[in-house]
Amino acid sequence: MGELVDLQPVRRRPKPLWRDAVGEVLRGERLDQDRILTEVAGSAGVSPQYLSEIERGRKEASSEVLGAVTEALGLELHELVRRVGTALESRHEVERREAERQERIELVGSRRPAPLPVPLPAPRQAPLHGSGAAAPRGAAYLLAA
Repeated sequence: MGELVDLQPVRRRPKPLWRDAVGEVLRGERLDQDRILTEVAGSAGVSPQYLSEIERGRKEASSEVLGAVTEALGLELHELVRRVGTALESRHEVERREAERQERIELVGSRRPAPLPVPLPAPRQAPLHGSGAAAPRGAAYLLAA
């Protein structure tokens, strides 16, 4: 017969989205420059609400909008792409290490030590009669102190 396989669902974190990483980089740059959202949005020609949604990863910005926002932040578009790639690569490495750690934990947890051997009791011997021969069945003994 076949082997019994435990089919537990594999819990995987969702892959990071490009828009999430772009938003994190843009917000990080804006905060590093100590600029407020309305100032950058005004310079880029987009609404503050839309820029906020981009920074939070809620909206996928067009290349034109990304170009305008990066210019408003004093960045080049290729610099944004490089930073986003670096952020995604770092996140991937952290997730890979965490997955390896979880596998090791599961592997160690699945190893159960082999049960220790239990010694078998010694076979019972019939009590010896004074001559060294086994006492007849039903014999009684008197013990003196």
